[in-house]
Amino acid sequence: MFAFQWDLIPSFLAALDQGSLSGAARVLRISQPTVGRHITDLESQ
Repeated sequence: MFAFQWDLIPSFLAALDQGSLSGAARVLRISQPTVGRHITDLESQ
């Protein structure tokens, strides 16, 4: 069964708002590769 991963949305929205993955990582206080992975995972859903 498919389960949408809602916990990935904040990374996407932060990247959209900040204009970059590094900006999103800074405001979310997580690493830039983690933000990138979240967005990649979101795209594959």
